Amino acid sequence: MRKNKVTLLEIAKTFLTIGTIGFGGGLAIIALMQEYCVIRKKWLSIEEFSHGIALGQFLGPFATNASIFIGYRLRGFIGGLTALVSFLAPSIIIVIILSALYVNYHKIPSLQLALKSINPVVIALILSAAFQMGKDKIKSLEPILLVLITIFFSLFLKMQVFAILLIALVYGYIKVRFFEMEAKQ
Repeated sequence: MRKNKVTLLEIAKTFLTIGTIGFGGGLAIIALMQEYCVIRKKWLSIEEFSHGIALGQFLGPFATNASIFIGYRLRGFIGGLTALVSFLAPSIIIVIILSALYVNYHKIPSLQLALKSINPVVIALILSAAFQMGKDKIKSLEPILLVLITIFFSLFLKMQVFAILLIALVYGYIKVRFFEMEAKQ
């Protein structure tokens, strides 16, 4: 996707920006990473980005893992470390400042209302990111069924993300190994 080697300074500036303006939790930040790294800078394809997000789901905070994945993909270990530190630094500083402010001013009704009004925006950002990542993948009934099954496992069976991803991994392996191999023969 990229023609020239991305500099560490570019990685640092991009992830400092994402870390500074990214609000709303992991999925909202993933949408921002997609906007900057896939759409604007074209550092990764949407497929590479989606794979990085999937891998990041396995080990905890996936927005943090996604930053490491992108940095590593661009410049190896030092790129991953640069992206990680740049992404986390603004959050750490902002959380310390906001925590101090919240402790002192959390009873103010206008602040409580402002915090509640952010929720619909975060949901919209999450849905937007999901749509962008999935719109080119849904070309048959199978991906739609997989989405519905995943929603069922998550909402109704209350399965953990790791378990759902493990099931998807097994499904993908079986599909490729046994059904797509047979189709090629």
